Amino acid sequence: MKTRDLWNAEHICHECGIKMEKKRFKLEGILVRGWKCKKCHETILHPEDAQRVLVLNKLKAGIPVKVGELGSSLIVRLPKQIAEYYHIKAGKIVSLGVSGKHTIAIKIPD
Repeated sequence: MKTRDLWNAEHICHECGIKMEKKRFKLEGILVRGWKCKKCHETILHPEDAQRVLVLNKLKAGIPVKVGELGSSLIVRLPKQIAEYYHIKAGKIVSLGVSGKHTIAIKIPD
């Protein structure tokens, strides 16, 4: 099945009926793709990028996880949404540190 390339497809403004131009917007601190009408300034976000912003907002709010035990160590599992967002797979080495009195940070190498 062939998928449609939305980013390179022509988009027509539903308000004005003219061709929209490709544009990049900064939304919630993330660079997203979209289209903007030159005439009425109507904007549309690329659906994949809009989904990334929604996922990021959910992750910023926090996802409750339970602390477990493995041998003499405590473990915390990364929720699937976080692993997918940061492209973390089993076996990847990350750095765990403290970034505040009540905050633990995970640094993900490039």
